[in-house]
Amino acid sequence: MEGCGMNCIKYLLVVFNGLFMIFGIVIITTACVDLGMLKGFAGMETTGHETDAVLIAIGVFIIVVAAFGCFGAWKESPKLLYIYAGCLIVIILLELSVGIASAALRPQIEGTMKTHLRTSFIKNKSTREEDSVYREFWDRIQNNLECCGVTGPENYGASEPRLKPSFSCCPPDNSDQVDEIKRSDCLSMEKYYKVGCEDKVLSAVHSAGLSVIVCGILFCFLEVAGIVLALWLAQSIKSEGKSRETA
Repeated sequence: MEGCGMNCIKYLLVVFNGLFMIFGIVIITTACVDLGMLKGFAGMETTGHETDAVLIAIGVFIIVVAAFGCFGAWKESPKLLYIYAGCLIVIILLELSVGIASAALRPQIEGTMKTHLRTSFIKNKSTREEDSVYREFWDRIQNNLECCGVTGPENYGASEPRLKPSFSCCPPDNSDQVDEIKRSDCLSMEKYYKVGCEDKVLSAVHSAGLSVIVCGILFCFLEVAGIVLALWLAQSIKSEGKSRETA
């Protein structure tokens, strides 16, 4: 293969496939983060994880196809480059399908999540030992997101007026006092968080889902460029082969 032009295309395609591998890892990472968000905030229910699981599979497929594209470009094989371009087209179609499905299902997922949050909050207020998992779940959310209750700390006393907010609603106190005194001071002085957790949870999940969709859209543009380069290189190799035959 002679001439800087085709060599430049060849090496550029190899570089592009290196970027594909990186973006494949990014898609897997963002999908895992979104999946973790859904699992962490869904009240121990497994719902709405299907699109993220498909995206993780697509990310793995992208890495494999990128490696295949590097091999095809390096070997200067038109057949391998055509197969590579076809695989990229399939990936684009899959990504668009998952993106549309994710956007369409998001309101339903968030609505289901709101229901699970409210149901688990009621169980969180229970003193039964079998409901301790819900108390741990809400303690984790309230600590991590710096919020209290579903819509606010008043949710704790809605059905039981004497019930006070959980200690996890209180900001961190680095004093040397024991936890009982810290909790008593927090409740008596109303230092606990005043913002509800529902909006914060939905906002975090929405942001994670949006990151997945944006990554998918940006990657589609990069894949289109890869298809163009692969077809260009394959056609150049075939044209040069014909030129040598007629020479």
